[in-house]
Amino acid sequence: MRTSILSFLVLSLLNLGWCFSQTDDKLVVNLPDGKVRGAEYSTPINNFSYVGFLAIPYAEPPVGDLRYESPRPAKAWTDILNATKDAKSCLTSQSLVDPNAESEDCLKINVYTPNLKTDLPLPVMVWIYGGAFRSGNSAKSTYGPDFLIEENIIIVSFNYRVGPLSFLATSDHNLPGNLGLKDQVLALQWVQRNIEFFGGDKNKVTIFGESAGGGATGLHLISKRSKGLFRAAIVESGSGICYWTAVQDARSVAFRIADLIPGGNYGNDTGKLKEFLKQRSATEIITAAQNLLESTVNESLPQGVQAWPTLEPESEDAFMTESPYELLRRGEFNRVPFMTGVTSEESLSFFRDLNHVKEVATMYDQEKERVLPFDLYPNSTDEAVAADTIRDAYLGGKNRQFADNLDAFINYFSDNLFVRGVMKQADLASEYVPVYHYKFAYFGGRNRTDAYVPGAGRVAHGSELPYLFTRDRQNITTDPLDVLTQNRAVKLWTNFAKYLNPTPEKSELLNNVTWTTFNNQDYSQLVFSETLEIKKIKRLNIHSMWNDVYEKYARKPIITF
Repeated sequence: MRTSILSFLVLSLLNLGWCFSQTDDKLVVNLPDGKVRGAEYSTPINNFSYVGFLAIPYAEPPVGDLRYESPRPAKAWTDILNATKDAKSCLTSQSLVDPNAESEDCLKINVYTPNLKTDLPLPVMVWIYGGAFRSGNSAKSTYGPDFLIEENIIIVSFNYRVGPLSFLATSDHNLPGNLGLKDQVLALQWVQRNIEFFGGDKNKVTIFGESAGGGATGLHLISKRSKGLFRAAIVESGSGICYWTAVQDARSVAFRIADLIPGGNYGNDTGKLKEFLKQRSATEIITAAQNLLESTVNESLPQGVQAWPTLEPESEDAFMTESPYELLRRGEFNRVPFMTGVTSEESLSFFRDLNHVKEVATMYDQEKERVLPFDLYPNSTDEAVAADTIRDAYLGGKNRQFADNLDAFINYFSDNLFVRGVMKQADLASEYVPVYHYKFAYFGGRNRTDAYVPGAGRVAHGSELPYLFTRDRQNITTDPLDVLTQNRAVKLWTNFAKYLNPTPEKSELLNNVTWTTFNNQDYSQLVFSETLEIKKIKRLNIHSMWNDVYEKYARKPIITF
């Protein structure tokens, strides 16, 4: 009798183990490089189940001799990889290194899928985070896929190198730069090779990003290295031709950063400079970059001097070697449909409060030539005339001051950082591909704006993100209008990924609008506020003014806009 009971218990345990094994195996995916084990999640409110795989290596760790080198594909592994915890962020230049949260070993990718086994492969959306090319991460806790994945779509995100360990460049073959952008290319190649194992369709990949991620997405639309890696793009509050996507003084910035690190003996030799930086600690490099940034914040508001993307010398590995503006103008870019847009008051995010806005506006009144874009480079004899032309367009006449017209100053600052470049990329590309342009103007319970300017709205940079992503579920307000805005944003973004058209048919959810494509005849856009409406873009006189200023005063060839 005891033997029978014992046999029964053993058999029960074996069966229980078999059940756990079977359940566990459902979360294991066999990739060409090795097996990965994910975890099951459910979305808030709707309790929609999906599987997530976090921190899968897509590149070798860029450490030691691989620091300041182009990324190399990850090596295969033998054990089942536990892909259930967020990767550490790549080291940033905004703060000193936190070894518990940041690491040079950071090139990891996340995949979220609603169904590992599907008869019809699912469309894929690949997210590229922002952070001024000096910070950011792809953590699930930062960019949760919960809203988007409910539309039966696969979401991918990944880390890429940022700051001086990524974009420091000497404008030659020793340190050509753009390592973070090359990381992105490798991640997109990884998607092409692996997404089918997660139920995805490699031929239906849409890349999307915001701020620096929008700038990167705009550059992928232009770069030859990115050709064939996606079929559509969504460019949020950024552009491949914003002035910060292809700076022209990279070499001097590299030496200015290195000169702040004791012990250098490299002279003007960029090869020796690179070896010197490889031998220093990451903390030393990041601290030097941060010190330069802080000491020059008034030298080139609002971002100070730092390492940015830049043009490279010709090579097989180069991400961009020619003027992005000229490539767009000539139609020599990756001709795929794209959505692009801005928030209605982008620049509010860059001010602490109203007094800070007044302080900076006064600075621009006292030094009127500050309004000149950093990429314009007019001849010195033209600077005062160009500056007056820009100020008059925003202020409506001579002798008026930004400090007395802060809403106009917010418009100028927003245009200078984002809107001008977004409009121009849409303008140039719309000659060749369908372009959908939007303005996000909804301010709800998930938004926060520290600076309120009378006469202006409150929809600051990044205001659409809480309606596309969850962040530790802290931003999930259930106000009916917030939820409606979330559902609309998600539907428009995922419709575009699925159908290459954000409004493929009339929908009550979307106010029955038909989002017409942007063109330089009527300049229509979707205005996204409490309702959805197709309207003609306002302030076209400003857009025309910038076209005239760049054509008349910019040194040729124009690089950015």
